[in-house]
Amino acid sequence: MNDRAQIHTLEGLAAAILMTLTMLAVTQGTTIVTPQNELAMDVQLEQLAHDALAIVDMTPDTAIQYNLTECVSSWDMGESTGVGDNLEKLDEELAYLLPGIRYNVDLVYLSSGKVVTKPVIINGIATENDVVARRLVALTNETASTMGGGWNLADDEIKIVEVRMTAWKV
Repeated sequence: MNDRAQIHTLEGLAAAILMTLTMLAVTQGTTIVTPQNELAMDVQLEQLAHDALAIVDMTPDTAIQYNLTECVSSWDMGESTGVGDNLEKLDEELAYLLPGIRYNVDLVYLSSGKVVTKPVIINGIATENDVVARRLVALTNETASTMGGGWNLADDEIKIVEVRMTAWKV
């Protein structure tokens, strides 16, 4: 009998098992990477939302009609209708900057020592994969009265308002 042929057969079988286990490990390993891809998409969405708020806040009046400070200043302090004042213009600008992305906008400010959160633009119910972008806006009596808002600020008062945008993909 030739023992070399049997050893070659066993070596071939061991190599086939080793290659099969390697392929199995590689294909099973790709499921570990998948959650990281979802996280990367959330980070990208959050960056888009931050950029949209920054653009609306810093864009000169020649490019858009009202910037973020002017839109917040013009709010009449009423319930969240999403229409009227310049919040409608803000909604239009954000819709243009974020195509295919749904969002809600809340204004958060301090009133009589309490934190008040008022939804001002509502475009649906956020999903579990939503992200939140924030931008601070400083309001003065001059800005609020010029824009016709209902902030009722004293002449030397500065009100800091957080514009909180919750964004998600459909």
